[in-house]
Amino acid sequence: MFENIELDRAIQIMKQQPAHPDTEQAALREALGRVLAQEFAARLSVPPFDKSPFDGYAYRTADVPGRLRVIGTAAAGCRELPEIHAGEALRIFTGAPIPYGADAVAKQEDVETADESVTIPGGADSGTNIIRTGEEMKQGEALLSAGTTLSPAHLGLLASQGIARIPVYRRPTAVLIPTGTELSEPGEERSRYGIYNSSSYALAACLEKMGWRVKRCGIVPDEPSRVLAATRQALDGGADAVFTTGGASVGDYDFAERTARALGLECLFWKVNMKPGGALLVSRSGSKLLVNLSGNPAAALMSLLVVLRPWLERMCGAVTREETLILPVCGDMPKTSGAARLLRGHLEIASGRAWFREHQGRGNGNIASFAGCDLIGIVPPGSGPLCRGDPVKALRLPPWLL
Repeated sequence: MFENIELDRAIQIMKQQPAHPDTEQAALREALGRVLAQEFAARLSVPPFDKSPFDGYAYRTADVPGRLRVIGTAAAGCRELPEIHAGEALRIFTGAPIPYGADAVAKQEDVETADESVTIPGGADSGTNIIRTGEEMKQGEALLSAGTTLSPAHLGLLASQGIARIPVYRRPTAVLIPTGTELSEPGEERSRYGIYNSSSYALAACLEKMGWRVKRCGIVPDEPSRVLAATRQALDGGADAVFTTGGASVGDYDFAERTARALGLECLFWKVNMKPGGALLVSRSGSKLLVNLSGNPAAALMSLLVVLRPWLERMCGAVTREETLILPVCGDMPKTSGAARLLRGHLEIASGRAWFREHQGRGNGNIASFAGCDLIGIVPPGSGPLCRGDPVKALRLPPWLL
């Protein structure tokens, strides 16, 4: 087991952990937010035929300027379409197919009509006001790649190809076990010196946003035998990962490391040189992981976002695209630390530049500082104070995550 490791090493260990999510079929209407398990190419061109973008008249440019006989009407979805010959035009509506023989469409506001004829001015080129077959997409063209998290636009794209069911990655299952005698559930009576269980709610929501199914357990008090029993039951119950909050440090009431050893797990690493979130223990049981997080809400969420996220997303089949930026800091940061400092903040545009703006509230329990957070600033261990304008590396979070 690696102990007291640097942040980069912890992230690398998590990236090396195997992730082999299963696949299943899903109806298109139930696939929002799911991760596509197969590449798709266009089955048909879009549009599948030449069509009109306007209400007007389809005609032959060789016949204009001039007065043409209107031989019929074509609307979107029509089943029969006459052929256009010399001296003829066809009344056509938006989305209707272009009849054979016609090579242009005149807008209805640009023509004059009388009885069963239409007068069309000249000057238009062949192809005017015609949306060509495959103009948006050609048959065989790449449609969506495996690993795509499906958005409303993606579902509409698949539907436009007549696809009703698709292969997606199965959502992995996480069991969340909050530990701590001091905890009470929201809505319940809180003891005089107790606190509400906020970590579980933030962590569960974050996991679900990534694509996990989360099963929540009741609060387990700080009793080694009960923590051990709850953890063993969760690991034996078919979960892909078990997360506990609390007990990951080295105090008298921190049972995470003892629990992992008692269960015979392979401990990957324990304690990371970072603040907040350094109280982190990750162990393996076959293909499952046991993750022991800090009981402090902000610390636990930071561990999840910075160290664990690449593995969590791969378990859902998603392609993790980590984006880092180098940005100047908006204000002075006088604090120094021997550990990597992780700063909650957001991208701010001022004076024509992009800046890193740190959020107020750096405490391990201050989860409110994650609201609106789209960047995690990473200050290397041993760095001195930062002054306004000094550069900082920032990890960009997906806009939908927090």
